[in-house]
Amino acid sequence: MRAEILVLIVLVLIALVSFLGILTELNKKYGVETPAFGGTLREGILGNPRFINPLLAQSDADRDMVSLVYTGLMRYDKNGEPQPALAEKYEVSENGLAYTVTLKNKLYWSDGKKLNADDILFTISLAKNPLAQSPKRANWEGVGAEKVDDLTIRFRLKKAYAPFLDNLTLGILPKHVWEKIPASQIALAELNTAPVGSGPYKLNSLTHDSLGSIVAANLATNKYFALGRPHIQTISLKFYPNEDSALKDLGSGFIDSYGAISSKNIAELGERVKIQQISLERTIAAFINQGAQKSLASYDMRKALNLAVNKKALVEKVLGGYGKTIDGPLPWPAQTEIYDPETAKGIVAKSKKEIRFTLTTGQTAELMEIAEELKNMWEGAGFKVDIKTFQVADLEQSVIGPRRYDIFLYGQEVVGKNPDPFAFWHSSQRNYPGYNIALYANSRVDKLLEQVRVEQDDTKRASLYNQIQNEIKKDLPAIFLFTPSYLYAVPQNLGGADIKTVDTGSDRFATIYDWYLERTYVWKIFK
Repeated sequence: MRAEILVLIVLVLIALVSFLGILTELNKKYGVETPAFGGTLREGILGNPRFINPLLAQSDADRDMVSLVYTGLMRYDKNGEPQPALAEKYEVSENGLAYTVTLKNKLYWSDGKKLNADDILFTISLAKNPLAQSPKRANWEGVGAEKVDDLTIRFRLKKAYAPFLDNLTLGILPKHVWEKIPASQIALAELNTAPVGSGPYKLNSLTHDSLGSIVAANLATNKYFALGRPHIQTISLKFYPNEDSALKDLGSGFIDSYGAISSKNIAELGERVKIQQISLERTIAAFINQGAQKSLASYDMRKALNLAVNKKALVEKVLGGYGKTIDGPLPWPAQTEIYDPETAKGIVAKSKKEIRFTLTTGQTAELMEIAEELKNMWEGAGFKVDIKTFQVADLEQSVIGPRRYDIFLYGQEVVGKNPDPFAFWHSSQRNYPGYNIALYANSRVDKLLEQVRVEQDDTKRASLYNQIQNEIKKDLPAIFLFTPSYLYAVPQNLGGADIKTVDTGSDRFATIYDWYLERTYVWKIFK
């Protein structure tokens, strides 16, 4: 009798397991996938963070951490558009000079303290304070901020500025944590590596090496995050000195994801990860200093330089095809591909003199490879080219500041859906700290750049951008090459990370609260 009961129990268990298996498969087949809470995303990041502070962040590692731990009044969506985060809503005055922002009700910092308008005013005041030496200071010059009430802030601009909403993505600092630290001392504060934020995640722990550098960080969900608790339970970050060591761990399964991968390394990754090709709002160009090299002041010579460059071949060889050729200052795909090395050769030969110049760039593998390819193409047309490279950290002081170059191979971040190319192309920005590194001057373009900053109508602004693009293209102050893609390796089971465009690499985390590793299936009739 006992044997029969035992057999019956076993048969029931087998039937139950089979039924559950069938039910699971039916769920997957006929159910709707729904994010579930849980899991750990192990991400590799290049470099070591020093300033987990939205006002001081300098490196990619800094900015990645800031994106996870802090948030602003606005936060970018998957299309790169600023959307309300801490803000509940905003209103723009008819003349574009006043932005009134209403905060969500019941906002809290990750330590449980209340977040209100005082925190926003404190952050903006600190960003503007010259003693703080914040890289964000320039964004807030000419902007006044006043508290209407605990949940309302009004920003007043001296001049209308259409991309102002992008400014409001600046991460907010907690006044109750930072207010006792003098502005001149904030870079030395221990709080830079012990942040209290209002972003999707909060810092749990840091790991340091023997020299004191941060080599790992663990983050947990911030239950007070204004856009809802993230689905992924924990984020584990590991910081690497170079891409090779990061990719080794990615290949062995020690980490799950890694951003800004060189296209040449993608083939080695295998099928354990999938590659997201994300549009990056950055232009790579060779900027011509016509004052340093008289021969390059000739439009015909600049035309020859442009005709000699096979941009499609450059994208294929250097980027593995992960990019788009451009023909103007904005990161828009080229309208026409102009490659005519024979005509270029004829223009150079007609000058009947040696035209030699130096091509200067930063010491990164990609930039140096591009420089070599450009040298070969230009020398094939009859130019004589010398290449000079500098450490990336030295470019500002040794090259950009003194404008010491004939042609400068460089990348410019033309960010946002409403980019502001003013600093790169307005004649008033030809001297440092302006970034008009082509030393370009065109009164019509100046006027267009001034107009597009203040124009509030989307259609009219789009027309102004087109005119800026076309006017600068005609003058050829630079040889516009391509806009690269941001390549992001993520685990095959990652859901919700449908990222279309980013201005900087750290923007990949803008929607991380929507990502998920665990899922459940709900039948459509119950959803």
